[in-house]
Amino acid sequence: MVTCTIMKKIFVAITVICCTIALFSCGGNNNSDYIISSVKDIRYTALNLETVYIPMDIETCSYVGHSGVDGNHLYFFDEFFCFLYEISPSGSVLGRHLGLGNGPDEVPFRHHSGITVVNSELLIMGNTYDAYLFKNFKNRERIQLRVSRTNNSLEDSRAYSSFSEVLRKKGDRYFFNIYSEAAYCNPWEHSKENFTNAHILMEVDLKSGNLKPIGKYSEYYIDNHGKINHLFQINYDIDNNNNFHVSYQADSLIYISDEKFNPIKAFGFKGLNMNTNYGSALPNLEDFNRVWADDFPNKGHYTWLEYIDETNMTFRSYQKGSHTPFDGLQIYHDGVLIADVEVPKQFKVAGYIPPYYISQIICDEEAETMKFYKFKLD
Repeated sequence: MVTCTIMKKIFVAITVICCTIALFSCGGNNNSDYIISSVKDIRYTALNLETVYIPMDIETCSYVGHSGVDGNHLYFFDEFFCFLYEISPSGSVLGRHLGLGNGPDEVPFRHHSGITVVNSELLIMGNTYDAYLFKNFKNRERIQLRVSRTNNSLEDSRAYSSFSEVLRKKGDRYFFNIYSEAAYCNPWEHSKENFTNAHILMEVDLKSGNLKPIGKYSEYYIDNHGKINHLFQINYDIDNNNNFHVSYQADSLIYISDEKFNPIKAFGFKGLNMNTNYGSALPNLEDFNRVWADDFPNKGHYTWLEYIDETNMTFRSYQKGSHTPFDGLQIYHDGVLIADVEVPKQFKVAGYIPPYYISQIICDEEAETMKFYKFKLD
């Protein structure tokens, strides 16, 4: 394994911008201020990535699924066969659990809405207001989700649909990213109202099953609602102090809030060589879908956020656009940008297994290969 390349002559460019912006807090309280402190101290101009291929001794694999880091190993959950694989940082398969079926140690359905593994516990979201928890990957426990019923209100959990990209678990709660499809508030017909009032995350109490919409869009989305209404997805992480780290698809800033979404700080810079010449999504669903279908695969936007508590590092992945074969990765240390580098397409940091930072597993269905990347930061 080789480490990241440091410039022989380190040119330190430090830009400090301190100002405040108004942003609605999650509970509908008065506007609160984020203090923006954007600082550059570029220490790395490239990463020396080691590619690790997972040997094809996996018995049954569809090469479609979800991956991440839990403790000292990676995991891969096969979406079709519902097998959970544990994989070492060297790429060897350490074990296989679960599988599709009706037994107490099996997953009873395919096509889940999201999964995560934390401390050897697998949490799977179902599709009918349910979730399943497997402690030590055994003894399935079903959790019935209880919707909030506040008709024609954005405090009503029924006003939202979920994305499957980001599922995070903290203690007896878990979270997933959402968007409103309500007739009275959605991104395509009511973009300003949507970005002003709609929530961005759903909080689930694992003990009671109660659902609660939380969080809000940034002021940037309110100010530019007619230009970026089709780029409404968010990425987020939660640190060990239960603070939320939120990155929006088209906003260059990263926002940190406490567990009640009271603002703490914001920081960030636009990614390098991003094509942000977005189309105009007119206020109807047909034009919205047309512009999204062109901009999502071909234009630049932010695609992933991972915060590493052990090293106080924030990794934000972004798509530059179809004009380049590379994606981008920003690395912030305590909010200071220390690297903005080119990385392979689909590259997303999944976690930290000392001394390596580990990417998510990238699958190639046609070639039937699975690989991930690892690297060090001096």
